[in-house]
Amino acid sequence: FRVCWIVAPKDIVSMLGSAGSYLDGGANAPLQRLALPLMDMDFIRRDTWALQNHFRKKRDYLLVELEKIGIRVQWKPTATFYIWADISGLPSPLNDCLVFLEECVKNKVVIVPGVFFDINPRGLKNVYKSSCISNIRFSYGPPMQNLIFGVEQIGKMVAYWKLNQESMEEYKSRQSIFDV
Repeated sequence: FRVCWIVAPKDIVSMLGSAGSYLDGGANAPLQRLALPLMDMDFIRRDTWALQNHFRKKRDYLLVELEKIGIRVQWKPTATFYIWADISGLPSPLNDCLVFLEECVKNKVVIVPGVFFDINPRGLKNVYKSSCISNIRFSYGPPMQNLIFGVEQIGKMVAYWKLNQESMEEYKSRQSIFDV
């Protein structure tokens, strides 16, 4: 284990604590090396290929379906089970990731707004000026039936907003998460 003392302003300690939690996870390298001879490498290879195939099918399904809905994906993921998507081509106000999240939740779907990944030290940046305001992150980690349900719900949601576009100001004027 490790012991560390930090004397700094509260905001700095908080940022370092957050970064440290990412660095401390997992088994250390010497322990991993000691465990290696105990593993059946043929089984590990077969299992790895099966997992890759399983996630590839879900990734490919989601990529095709998102394109049909009008959600663009610039980079096809190769090493994660997340898709970074661009919703700027969707009807207003759905092309804002926070509105998209709110509407998804109403339809029992969860996505992660792009602004959650924007680097915003000390909260100095206005979230609505974020370069990630038109991006969202999808996970294809859930079971296929959940992905199918989610895509169907998002498709219905986009179809509704194509027929019922409104400005962000009109959207905000109604009760929403923006009231919080």
